[in-house]
Amino acid sequence: MPRVEEEVITQHGGLVGYLHNLVCEHPDFEVLSEPTIDLYCFRYLPNGVSPDQHTVQPLLDHLNREIVESVQREGFSLINKMQIGSRVAIGISISSYNSVREDIDAMFEAIARCGRLLTRKQPVSVS
Repeated sequence: MPRVEEEVITQHGGLVGYLHNLVCEHPDFEVLSEPTIDLYCFRYLPNGVSPDQHTVQPLLDHLNREIVESVQREGFSLINKMQIGSRVAIGISISSYNSVREDIDAMFEAIARCGRLLTRKQPVSVS
């Protein structure tokens, strides 16, 4: 494998790992699949909401769809809606040679901010 390709794979893996740490450390997110070399899936799950509540799943799916659409409208191109089992997930594909840690930080903050704003508008019940 040429050296440039190795560096890109290492950089992408590092960015995915960095994003994984951000998601794991934030109380309003849930990991839905293990990270791969260039793809990571998770979802916004407001702190205190149990993902096991059957009645909450449709609300969480709707919320995560809205988050993806809103963040895409802000101009972030790495984010996509994904389906993991029966759950709607936020998928981040880090395949651009130009992706840097600052891009991940800005996009993650946009996702978190959008999740907070949408949850305030239409709360997800914790009961």
